[in-house]
Amino acid sequence: MQILTTMELRKNLGHILDTIAKTNESVTIYRANKPMAVILSIAEYEEKVQKKNRGQRLEALSGAMDAWRERNRTATVRVDAVMAVRESRDAR
Repeated sequence: MQILTTMELRKNLGHILDTIAKTNESVTIYRANKPMAVILSIAEYEEKVQKKNRGQRLEALSGAMDAWRERNRTATVRVDAVMAVRESRDAR
């Protein structure tokens, strides 16, 4: 991981972005000797951030579906799922 100051980033932004895109290496930006931000390549961002968020959203959706199923168990017990799908397709 590369470490830069805000001044170095400001002076060399184009070159730094090109390097990050080519090497997939992240860069930590410091201001007044404190880490302030990290720049990631798009590939690393998609791998680390978006996949994590996707998993969290799927977990939340699964929980919501389970809760709905429990609340509506008596109403859906007599529903033939195959027939319902066929009727839905035929209605299109």
